Amino acid sequence: MKGLHRWMPTLLLVTGVGLLIPLGIRQVLRTPEDGRPIAALMLGLYVTWMLVESRVTLRETRKPTAERDSATLELYAIGRLATILLAVAFPTLDMGPVPRAVGLFCFIAGVSLRLTAIRTLGKAYSHRVRLPDASLLVTEGVYRRLRHPAYTGMLLAHVGYLLVFPAVVGIAVFALLFVPAVLLRIRHEERLLLGSFPGYAEYAASRKRLVPWVW
Repeated sequence: MKGLHRWMPTLLLVTGVGLLIPLGIRQVLRTPEDGRPIAALMLGLYVTWMLVESRVTLRETRKPTAERDSATLELYAIGRLATILLAVAFPTLDMGPVPRAVGLFCFIAGVSLRLTAIRTLGKAYSHRVRLPDASLLVTEGVYRRLRHPAYTGMLLAHVGYLLVFPAVVGIAVFALLFVPAVLLRIRHEERLLLGSFPGYAEYAASRKRLVPWVW
């Protein structure tokens, strides 16, 4: 079971990429002609993003199993995969080219924010929730403004994805499964951080979690 637990993120990644490519191509071909270029670009960018983050996923398999994830990664990953796959597996709403263009912009902005947050954390970043080193509390860069900018980027990117592939079932899964999974994971992480970093409560008091000035 420990071996399966360690390799689960990699298995989910391979499954996601393996299903997204054929389903996505079929959805692109079903997209109205005026929206097809953006749909094709979105599919290519999403697969590229998954492959870029696969380096972190593969690195997880070499880390010790001493983590405090409580299966939040699996729930989060399943919510994400269900969102992206169902959005290309089912017919989409005809929203026209403007929402698709806005969606592409949101996606690029979200992925850029997430990758910047990951790069800022450096060796402190992990897909799984782990007991942190007390010397690795990062408060610089995008973490000056938000406590969880990587999750902000993740959610913004998927709002953009769903504007390009607006399948009702995908939108529903995003709202009812993926977003709650992210919020649950944030709550779990913050409990661990409050117990591990003496200065985290002060840091958290002056910064919102996901959206500046809101929450």
